[in-house]
Amino acid sequence: MVTPINAAAPTAYAYRPEPPEPPTASEVTDQAIEQYQTHLSQGASASQLADDRAAIDKAVAVEIKLQILALPGRQKTEREPTIAQLVDQYGQKILERHPDLPAASRDTIDAAIGAYKTEATQWAPEDRSKVDAYIKDAMDRHPDDIQGAFEQLRDLRWTPGHFYDTNLAVAADYLRARWETEKSNNIVSGIMVDAYMDKKQKGEIPQNGPGPVSPYSELQKEYMHKGIDDQWNTLNWFEKAVLSDSSTTIAGLTRAAFENDIS
Repeated sequence: MVTPINAAAPTAYAYRPEPPEPPTASEVTDQAIEQYQTHLSQGASASQLADDRAAIDKAVAVEIKLQILALPGRQKTEREPTIAQLVDQYGQKILERHPDLPAASRDTIDAAIGAYKTEATQWAPEDRSKVDAYIKDAMDRHPDDIQGAFEQLRDLRWTPGHFYDTNLAVAADYLRARWETEKSNNIVSGIMVDAYMDKKQKGEIPQNGPGPVSPYSELQKEYMHKGIDDQWNTLNWFEKAVLSDSSTTIAGLTRAAFENDIS
C-alpha cells in the first residue's frame, strides 16, 4: 500500500538558501591586492606574483571603467575632468583604501592605474558591425526622425564613457550627414562633408563637444557619404526636384558647416 503524501509534512527541499551576492568591482580589486600581498609575504614564486599583478591590472581597469561608464552626459562646453584625470581620480581612491601598503605594492597599483589610463585614452578599433548596430538602434528608436536618431548618438558621445568610441563617432556622423541632407539636399551636404573631412585630415577641426575630436578616418568619410545617399534615396522624384532648386542649395550653403556638433 502506498502511503499518501501529507502536504503539511516537511520536505527535504523546503529551504533553499539564497546564493551569495557577487563581489562588487571595488571588492574584487581589494581581494586582488590582498592576495598579492599575502603571496608576497609568503615568498611566492615569480610566476605566481606575476599572475597576481595581472589580476590587479584587470581588477583596477574594470573598477575604474565602470565608474566612468556610470557618469552622465555633459554639456557641449564641459571639458574637464578629462578621461586621464578621471582615471587618476578614481585610481587615487583605490590607493586611499590601502594606506598601509609598502612602497613596492603601491607602485604595483600605480602601474595598473597608469596602464589603464593609456588604454582608456586610445580610440577603439574600427568595426563596421558596431557602427551599423549603433545606427540601427538609433533609427529603430526614432522611426521617421533622423534628427532625433542623430541626437541620441550625439548625446551618447557626450558621456565620458564613450569619448573614445570610434564606431559611435562614425555612426553619429552618418546620421548627421543624413540630417543635413534632409534639411537641404545632397549637393549641400556633400560639400559640407568634403569640407569637414578635408579640414579634419589637416588637423584643423577644433574640439566641438566635451570629448576629443575623433581622428580622420576613411571609414568615417565613407559612412558620411553613405548617409547622404541613403537619405536622398528615401525621396521621390518630385521631392528631389523641389530640394534641388538653386535657391535651396544657396540657402543651405550659407549655413555654417555642421554647426559644431559632429565628431
